[in-house]
Amino acid sequence: MTNSQRQSYLRQLNASSPIKPWPFGMPCSAAPEVVVVGISPGNTPRKEDKGFVTLNKSGKPPTFGKPHGGFSYRDPKHYWAKVCSLCCHFVRRSDSKMSDDGCIALSSHLNLGTGQAGEASVEDADRATTRWVSTLLNKFFQPRLIVCFGLNQILKARFDDWNCRDGLQVDWRKPKAEHLFDSYHFRLWEAISAKGKRIGVLMWPNHPSRHPFGGDENGLEWKRSLTEANLFLAANNF
Repeated sequence: MTNSQRQSYLRQLNASSPIKPWPFGMPCSAAPEVVVVGISPGNTPRKEDKGFVTLNKSGKPPTFGKPHGGFSYRDPKHYWAKVCSLCCHFVRRSDSKMSDDGCIALSSHLNLGTGQAGEASVEDADRATTRWVSTLLNKFFQPRLIVCFGLNQILKARFDDWNCRDGLQVDWRKPKAEHLFDSYHFRLWEAISAKGKRIGVLMWPNHPSRHPFGGDENGLEWKRSLTEANLFLAANNF
């Protein structure tokens, strides 16, 4: 893309958002290979946390060719550190020598809601935001892989919102494959975007801040989950 084409694309992205200029807690690349989808920004950090607001740069659009500052925040539950390790792990499936910054420059994080609830529930998935996220993934972002955190029951309940007319069509009731992880499961779907891109949609066994993923990004269970997810994807031709 030329610089003018990039600017035009960024304006389209910004204009598509139901919240102007860009939602809090959603640092993004404009052309991601890996997209993480969560429920909401959570109850830590608060919007009043100036360190997070500065890093997140909530009012700015997604970046081209450089990591978004929002991925740099180090929260007490190690959520963002785990997100970064996951994104780097999966981006390196196509380029094992890519730097951390290079990987994050190809990563995005989206949420289905904009509230700051401590416990995720169906009510936290805002209808307009869910439709927007699904549409972004279908018509704009075109990632190779989408990873959903703790959203299995929520996306079943928000089935019609996600599968809106312009959204990325996913039958949340019928995964392509499943893989047991402790007492949980990885679940995998195959989706085809509006531009004909084949996209893997991976449901993570549980939210990174919950059992069995205690501790930081160096925890044994977290590292094992990355390895097993990689093998699961490869076994299903992703």
